Amino acid sequence: MNKITKILASCAILGVIGGCTKNFEKYNTDPYAIKSSDPSILIPTMMASLMYVQQNDSQMIDQMVGSLGGYFTLSNRWGGQNFDTFNASDSWNNIPYETMFLDIYANYFEIEKFTGASGHYYAMANLLRAAAMMRVADMYGPIPYSKVTDGQMYVAYDSNEDVYKSIIEDLNSAASVLAGYASAYPDKKPLAAQDPVFSGDYAKWAKLANSYIMRAAMRSGNQAAFVAAYESPFGFINVNADNAMMDPAAQPNPYQLASASWGDLRSGASIVDYMNGYEDPRCPAYFTKSTGGKYIGMRSGKGAFEKSAVQGYSMPNFAATDKLPVFVAAESQFLLAEAVLKGWISGSAQDFYKQGIKLSMDQWGVDSNDASNYIGDDTSVPDSYENDPVARFPDYSRKTKVTIAWDESASADMKLEKIITQKWIANYPMGIEAWTEYRRTGYPELAPVIDNLSNGVITDNARGLRRLRYSFNEKTLNKENYPAAVSLLGGKDDESVDLFWAKKN
Repeated sequence: MNKITKILASCAILGVIGGCTKNFEKYNTDPYAIKSSDPSILIPTMMASLMYVQQNDSQMIDQMVGSLGGYFTLSNRWGGQNFDTFNASDSWNNIPYETMFLDIYANYFEIEKFTGASGHYYAMANLLRAAAMMRVADMYGPIPYSKVTDGQMYVAYDSNEDVYKSIIEDLNSAASVLAGYASAYPDKKPLAAQDPVFSGDYAKWAKLANSYIMRAAMRSGNQAAFVAAYESPFGFINVNADNAMMDPAAQPNPYQLASASWGDLRSGASIVDYMNGYEDPRCPAYFTKSTGGKYIGMRSGKGAFEKSAVQGYSMPNFAATDKLPVFVAAESQFLLAEAVLKGWISGSAQDFYKQGIKLSMDQWGVDSNDASNYIGDDTSVPDSYENDPVARFPDYSRKTKVTIAWDESASADMKLEKIITQKWIANYPMGIEAWTEYRRTGYPELAPVIDNLSNGVITDNARGLRRLRYSFNEKTLNKENYPAAVSLLGGKDDESVDLFWAKKN
């Protein structure tokens, strides 16, 4: 893979990007429009960071780091230094941090200058900045956010808690501006030709902003922000017609490319075991069949194997033109179910839970009768990993006996496990989000990696990697502020440190 791993200095980045401004078109047809130049050329690059479709970025970030969420197994060893064996090289560890900072901030500050930090384009840039940096914060913890300015990227870090607060504020502001524009100019879509998610529909972007707020608020324990987004007149993603889906356009779907063309990706044992045990009707949409016409997942975290030995495992079942989810309506329902469980909102956790499953089934084309049968199943439990017929990877006896059907008499912990398990299945293939929720809640029960090569950093294979360590460039180029960031983490910058929202046992 030819991937640039060293972030450019901020001034240099901005200078390069600034060379594109000669191609901007004027947009002066309404008071929301900027008065100098149209930054729409810059915004698609920022959108890409929500769910990468570019093949190298997707593989290095959403697939490799995302494999920690149980959806995928990396079927290539690339020299033996990998995220799934807890010993990623420094250069690989840099990529998620620096790629996302580069994709966001170079363009963000250009847009800020062109718009005077106002209007719909700036609102879009602010939304995308907030959403992308939440992904970075979920992977690394404290990050520079509030003090990042044009030409000053190596600045003081915000605590993880403060990053979330600022992200929620920025998302709120963006939602208000974008919804206002959509209401005032319902026929105008300034980004229609450049927007691979909503084709320029600002009303849907406002709903996405509120959906992100609900996600961030649940993660950070911010009840007030969650309720405000839930009750917002701008709405949230609540029906599949509003799902945020990233169109790969001229590029092939990166999961299809990595699995079918490169042989670098297989379906993960954990999700295949869960869905096999549940006889989940979404299996044909999620996975290809493998040996003996079955769905067979591959255990993760093997230090060494022959790539040719893994060809018999199921692969992610994507076509080259398939869109990738950024945020889906099912997740909103599961968030609402958890909010009821917490006492944050009124309503029925059971109803929200069932609606989440129904929406996911509909999204993946499952017959309504099959969906109803699935929802009512009170006996099926996830499979263990046994008698691997392909490469003889070790067995794993899964302890959980979580069923599908809602049980109002169950404990709060059992209800939460049901909610998170079904949200995990519904959010496929958003691996980083799956890993984040696993760390937050402890659910679902993922099969531990086979080989822990962390040299003692990670002491519990089942809990796994808890964060990524900072880019080595942060240690050298932001050396004045790096020690304070480590202090915010409790004194250690390694992969064993729990972030503030993580379940500690």
